[in-house]
Amino acid sequence: MQQFDWAKFYTHTRERPPWPRMIRAASLVEHRKRALDLGCGAGRDTRYLLEQGFQVTAVDADANAMAILATFPQERLHAVQSSFPDFAFERYDLINAHFCLPFLSREQFYSVFGKVREALNPEGIFVGQFFGIHDQWNTSERAGKMTFLTREEALQALEGWEVIEFEEEDVDSVVADGSPKHWHVFHIIARKPG
Repeated sequence: MQQFDWAKFYTHTRERPPWPRMIRAASLVEHRKRALDLGCGAGRDTRYLLEQGFQVTAVDADANAMAILATFPQERLHAVQSSFPDFAFERYDLINAHFCLPFLSREQFYSVFGKVREALNPEGIFVGQFFGIHDQWNTSERAGKMTFLTREEALQALEGWEVIEFEEEDVDSVVADGSPKHWHVFHIIARKPG
């Protein structure tokens, strides 16, 4: 399996605007105090959350991401270089996990998402994606290294939360550098009960 080139990915995404779904999710947060940006990458969402007045903890395992975050205003930013399983979760009003959780093995995915569920404050908002079983990356080479869910499994992971958006996308499209890829993605915005 070819190793993913994260530095190249950051070059392609560094100047991109925040994800529209994340903007919608942030608008739903009543108490805009603390946000967690998991898999923050080049900081496209971190920057927006800082501009909206959140104290942001931005987490990524890649040193390139940390170098980019070092150029951001630091007053309300706490950048953490860590894998998700090793990260010490605190409590947050918003947890953003755009296109990152599926890059965990199935066991790690459920463990980390359990921590996400616990770390979200009551009335807090989760926004992110799970990958579906028809995704092009769901191959024998990636078995055990990534997580792909059925629609039922994706909904089951959100059990007990108010699901505000659950959009399934099963389409031919492209990755950040324009290369073709078939995506099967569940786009999610969900609120933890008060």
